[in-house]
Amino acid sequence: MPSISHETSSNIAPSSRIKRNSACTSCRDAKVRCNPNQDPAQPCQRCAKLHLTCVVDKTHKRVSRKSKLDELVQEIQNIKQSVTGQSSSSPSQVTAYSQQNGPISPFKDTGPPRLGVPSPASVSAPAEVRPPVIATSSSITVAPSSVIHTPTSIPLVQSPSAEPTLPRALGSQPFSGEDIDYYFQKYFECYHPYMPIIRLRHPNKCYESSSFLFWTIIYIASRRYAKSPGIFPFLLDAVRRDAYSTINNWPMSMHSINAIILLCAWIFPDVRFVNDPSALFSGAIMNAALQLGVHCGKGGHPEYSHGVFQNSFTDEEASFTWAGYNIISQRISSSLGLPPLGCLFNQTIQNIIDGRTPFQVPPTFRVLLECQKFCNHISKTMAACLEESRGVSAQIVQLLEDEWNAVRGLICSERADDLDGFNALLVQLEIQTFYMIPLPGYEPEALKRNILRTYNTAQAVLREALELDRKMEFLQHLPHFYFRAILAAGAVVYRIMRSSYMQFIDREAAEQSASDAVAASRRARVMDNDLPTRLGNLFESWSDRLLRGTGSPHWNEEPVSSFSHRLSASVTFDCMTRWKTDHMHNCRNKGQPFTTCGCFGSGAAAATGAAGAGAVATNASETPAMLAGGTAGADPLQNIDWTFMDDFDWNFEPVMPVLTAPT
Repeated sequence: MPSISHETSSNIAPSSRIKRNSACTSCRDAKVRCNPNQDPAQPCQRCAKLHLTCVVDKTHKRVSRKSKLDELVQEIQNIKQSVTGQSSSSPSQVTAYSQQNGPISPFKDTGPPRLGVPSPASVSAPAEVRPPVIATSSSITVAPSSVIHTPTSIPLVQSPSAEPTLPRALGSQPFSGEDIDYYFQKYFECYHPYMPIIRLRHPNKCYESSSFLFWTIIYIASRRYAKSPGIFPFLLDAVRRDAYSTINNWPMSMHSINAIILLCAWIFPDVRFVNDPSALFSGAIMNAALQLGVHCGKGGHPEYSHGVFQNSFTDEEASFTWAGYNIISQRISSSLGLPPLGCLFNQTIQNIIDGRTPFQVPPTFRVLLECQKFCNHISKTMAACLEESRGVSAQIVQLLEDEWNAVRGLICSERADDLDGFNALLVQLEIQTFYMIPLPGYEPEALKRNILRTYNTAQAVLREALELDRKMEFLQHLPHFYFRAILAAGAVVYRIMRSSYMQFIDREAAEQSASDAVAASRRARVMDNDLPTRLGNLFESWSDRLLRGTGSPHWNEEPVSSFSHRLSASVTFDCMTRWKTDHMHNCRNKGQPFTTCGCFGSGAAAATGAAGAGAVATNASETPAMLAGGTAGADPLQNIDWTFMDDFDWNFEPVMPVLTAPT
């Protein structure tokens, strides 16, 4: 009987048990369990639910990631051979294109590929270009399959399209196809890596999708690479008009949102601190993006496609745009000292940071996004603390600093890029700035120790900015929020110099930091009398009064900010206000009428864009370092730019002289 029972069970088992290797090909590729239907003609449970073709093939083998990478290497080799064949048939075209773009090689050095995050300047064009075409030469080698997945392992360039770029005209200004190609190439080579949100790279397609975005790209490229002197001022006025017109036309398209984000990153160079439209633009694109469902990171979202709000963009476009908006919004809030009401670092942002996206994101962009996410955490925490008091506890600041050090160790390894380290340093400075807003009853020794650490961090920021500029011309292409960070670092340095802590710091190092602030500001200059130029002149005037003036005053006060509700921008506002107060006090002590003081001049110097600006003293010994080209007998105040005097309100009424009629 036992033998009969065993025979019976062995005969029944095959009909009720799933045979090994009977999973369908779809379930095998997905590496999930396959639950077949009792009816062999019906698909399995997963294929039926997902409407997939259910095919059982015992000879099918799942393609591994390594196999796919090997196939990609083979495709690259085939492309290389085809391009090499074309170059042999038409060497003149390849030579001309190579001269325009410079030498191209897959790796910057001959050593092993670095797995850290490359800087934007080290990548001629990011690897999101599709389809990828590699310009080759006799020295090019193909990267191994182990590094193909790195977005910037092989710099890919956009090959000359079979469709030529059409000429365009903006108003009365024509642009040939060659000029447009030139500006687009400069933008994607020098500016795009800092804010890689644009997915359309061909000029014709970009113009067809949005002429506003098209001219915005050319405007940004012409900041440094205009082919004629009148191009950039013309584009500046035209794009400014289009920007204000766009935010008034509702709804905004995805491409218009991207254009406004780029304008916030490279804002008009002639803006003032009091009329910077970045906050206005940020609020407009926040509402436009939310109404299109961009924050979901999904293109064609059915719940956000209704009426005039139609989202035909892709998941990749939505994710990059939402990430770019959050970066811009957070930096604007931090630089203006406002609570971060418009930032929403949701799951879409976290997926980009963690790399859980079906598309590739440049590592530098992910690190910048992580830094701004933590800055958002800082701003919200400090805003809540300042709701209750007029200062911040040093213990809370130290807690945030320790928390950031832990995060910093994860995102900035030994092989991290220089720009990643600079972004992390800016976050550290933003945290430590709150040491200068202490609670009443603080301990003087602890305050001195913390503020001197903040001073050292600000010095490091200025040094790193100049070092990055030497390596990759950082200050010539930097987005506006980096320039604001340089302003914040300079304000910390000068605030320490204008305090009793001057006796605790090295004078030569302080002079060098002051010189670094001036040099960094002027390296970022785009046009005459722009914001970087005026800031450099302002820093120079402070340096002259604090360090080189014969009658330099000494202060006995601690470097504590009188502003407390401007968050991380409190020190900047405090430094500006104290400088103006000192200047007016100097004018009063010398008995100079307010109407004859340079700050109430006609502002003609502002229009000339002269190099010297903002002198604090009124005699020859207290003026800034002699202006370039100036003469000894000239009026020391004639070329001074006093436009910074209007950026903050005055707390006094100027005394106007009373003119009497002749008798």
